[in-house]
Amino acid sequence: MRAPWAVVCDFDGTALTEDLGDKVSQHFAGYQAWRLAEDEYRTGAFSFGTLLRRIFEPITASREEIAAFARHSAVLRPGFDRLVAACRSAGRPFLLCSAGLDVYIEPVLELLPATLRSHVEVRANRASCSPQGMAISFHPAPAEDGCGNCGFCKGAVVRELRAVGHKVLVCGDGTTDRCAADAADFVFATRRLVGYCRSQGIAHRPFETFHDVIEHFPA
Repeated sequence: MRAPWAVVCDFDGTALTEDLGDKVSQHFAGYQAWRLAEDEYRTGAFSFGTLLRRIFEPITASREEIAAFARHSAVLRPGFDRLVAACRSAGRPFLLCSAGLDVYIEPVLELLPATLRSHVEVRANRASCSPQGMAISFHPAPAEDGCGNCGFCKGAVVRELRAVGHKVLVCGDGTTDRCAADAADFVFATRRLVGYCRSQGIAHRPFETFHDVIEHFPA
């Protein structure tokens, strides 16, 4: 029998306390290049997908160098492993969905115990590393269903899960989580996503740690 709830959780700024993708770009491509791209994006000059290319494509570091930096720099939000364990015990799918890159996400998840890591399905954009620069492959939207603005539309993933009978709980913090929040049955929001949910009348609860999510997980 299918578990009624599935969890879709963002990575940068949600599963982690900070944005690791920004740190990777600043460290390996340079702060000034990252800052210029971010400032132009904030003016509406280009899409989020173009922003990703701007901040990551100049990186010439190897996959191993990026992985080592990610493992050293990442701080999981308190209670993340406990939430994954609770979902595993209850038979709830746990999808970590990120508009960031597998090259720094996967090394961080490897820090989890193997039994927990095996329960986390990763949906993220892909990076190919070379001395000539990084190439990005965007995660395809299921059945071409997506907003076309984020590089990877998490709303499409929520709709995919709902189509097979799940209620979907979303944990997120920012702009690229809005489509998921729009489509979700319930949202745990932090940072900028709180204001968005309030303005759109989306059922949500602010959270600081994943202990809060476990304590107030809907029935």
